[in-house]
Amino acid sequence: MKSLIGLILVAAIGYGYYTNPGFDAHRQAIAEVCQLPEGDAGEEALAQLDYSNFFIASTVKDTVRLTLVSYGLLGRVKVVDPEWPETGQAAE
Repeated sequence: MKSLIGLILVAAIGYGYYTNPGFDAHRQAIAEVCQLPEGDAGEEALAQLDYSNFFIASTVKDTVRLTLVSYGLLGRVKVVDPEWPETGQAAE
């Protein structure tokens, strides 16, 4: 019984690791939800993002404001701050 529970736990962690979204998935979701401008302005805004991988989950935060912008789990990315670029520029 213990080995079955251990096998299920290992399989669940493996599945979480396999489906963990990467930085490109976060950037794409943020660009779609926040409607970033094309070209250098959008790339400059995305340059201040920091990706953190927690093995089965991932987050992206703004390095200037130190706020969470998005998190990812099981292949899905959720943007927490849809007004991210505007609120970041207003604070400066």
